[in-house]
Amino acid sequence: MKLQKATIAMALAASLLASSALVGPALADGVVTIYSADGLHDGNGSWFETEFAAFTKATGITVQYIEAGSGGVVERVAKEKSNPQADVLVTLPPFVQRAAADGLLQDYKPEAADQIDGGTDKYRPLVNNYMNFIYNSAVLPEAPKAYNDLLDPKFKGKIQYSTPGQAGDGTAVMLQIIHAFGSEDAGFEFMKKLQDNNVGPSASTGKLTALVNKGELHVANGDLQMNMSQMADNPNIKVFWPAGPDGVRSTFALPYEIGLVTGAPNADNG
Repeated sequence: MKLQKATIAMALAASLLASSALVGPALADGVVTIYSADGLHDGNGSWFETEFAAFTKATGITVQYIEAGSGGVVERVAKEKSNPQADVLVTLPPFVQRAAADGLLQDYKPEAADQIDGGTDKYRPLVNNYMNFIYNSAVLPEAPKAYNDLLDPKFKGKIQYSTPGQAGDGTAVMLQIIHAFGSEDAGFEFMKKLQDNNVGPSASTGKLTALVNKGELHVANGDLQMNMSQMADNPNIKVFWPAGPDGVRSTFALPYEIGLVTGAPNADNG
């Protein structure tokens, strides 16, 4: 699989640069506040860090950055709806769709929108991405080959995945398992069995990587972009995709989506 990144300069900054006001002194001391799902700001020299620095250098606008789980950032924007604090929201499906449906995102079409596949008038892909799992390669000689392998008692207390409905990656786990097992009933039956080995809920997927790297967990869920970025600081993690009962391994696109918050206090900067 090949990851394709639409930089902030394309999905955010480039569209902003279409306004001549950005190069003038009026916004030289301005700020833009971004609420984002975790995964793009991990480690030194992260993608967000690099893009934010380039954006500030080009515009003079300082980026204020706040992150949480995919559902957590949307929930925060919703709580602040009467007094918005964020200008830009970055999150994963299906939470970005929920944000749009709840009126938390306003219509906005970046000048570069025609160069980006997918999205709507309220949000567009920022970074293409895929659902995956990770394992500790120092503890396990090889990745579990199939979902059913995760039911082995040796994994009791050594598996954790972020909570479906709260984290975008966790929701992706649920959807992928349903697909792999061929139906909701079969998928949920497997997830029920998996609870015997599961550590428990987690609102954030990104926090699981360090636990896998240290060996406190042996297997966790993730997303490909985030985990590839984390490998430099977490050398024991490797990515894998388990097979369903039919022996087929599969995954699906899970892009980070970006949108302009309704009532954004610094909409011109956002």
